[in-house]
Amino acid sequence: MKPDRRSRLLYRIRYRTGEYLLRTLVASLGWLPTAARPCIAWITDRVTYLLLRGYRERMHDALQRTMSEELPTHAERHAVVRAAWRNFTYAAVETFATLFMTKPELCARIEIKAEERLREALARRRGVIALSAHFGNFTMIGPRLVAQGYDFSVVIKLPREERSASLLNGYCARAGVKVIPARPRRQSVAQIIRALRQNEIVMIVPDEFKTTGVEVSFLGRQAPAPKGPVTIAQRTGAAVLPVFMVRDAQDRLTLHVKPELQFVETEDREEDLRINTSRFVGEIEKMVRQHPDQWSWMGFRKPRKGEASHAAS
Repeated sequence: MKPDRRSRLLYRIRYRTGEYLLRTLVASLGWLPTAARPCIAWITDRVTYLLLRGYRERMHDALQRTMSEELPTHAERHAVVRAAWRNFTYAAVETFATLFMTKPELCARIEIKAEERLREALARRRGVIALSAHFGNFTMIGPRLVAQGYDFSVVIKLPREERSASLLNGYCARAGVKVIPARPRRQSVAQIIRALRQNEIVMIVPDEFKTTGVEVSFLGRQAPAPKGPVTIAQRTGAAVLPVFMVRDAQDRLTLHVKPELQFVETEDREEDLRINTSRFVGEIEKMVRQHPDQWSWMGFRKPRKGEASHAAS
């Protein structure tokens, strides 16, 4: 088999496998009793942690590069990676379980702290940019706010494979969450601005520091941060509120709405952009430092071949 044909075949196999596993997970959440969901989450956690070694290694490497002073031993970093992995596998099961929950049930399960900040911002009729991260159970923010009665959209990098993208879109629609594809960028920005002008909440998750952007300090290192949230906020006048869904030791989830970010505006637009981007990145950093076991640790680029890696199994 030719290399191109082989790679296309492997590409299809990978996406079809992921699709059918996801369909099976969602279906099982529908017909199994609610009490079985923690067991499903536990199995998902153990199986994925065993099989997806490459992702574990990237998480170890990111921790070593950024928090070696706070977590000086391998055992401490391993504990954070293991807990972060558990957080995200449990988050996936919890999120898909919302497809089978009523709105009152969802509202009763998750408290919203400082919801008045959202209401006050929306009262200005310019929309709200909900600034979040791959942190805690961030995928539950949308379903919880929709259950509360808010119009909510989220910007997502959908899979390039059409069937997988359609499947995720369908699940979001069932939860009442509107999806704004992150690509193509110009079209995505137009949709974000349209939603904000309709006074909706639009969640942006800009904690990927991999390619181009505004150079800022994050976890003690320089990293390129996306400038989109700042430029869109300045263009539309939308309020920017950091929002984070935090998990406690008993697996209870609480949605925290932080105070609105205040941006600087001077004649030096480039410096304003750097300062304002640093401010939203700083909000993410504060949460990561408080709860390192709830961030994905996948926001940094994969180490290039030949770079030193500190990963461990």
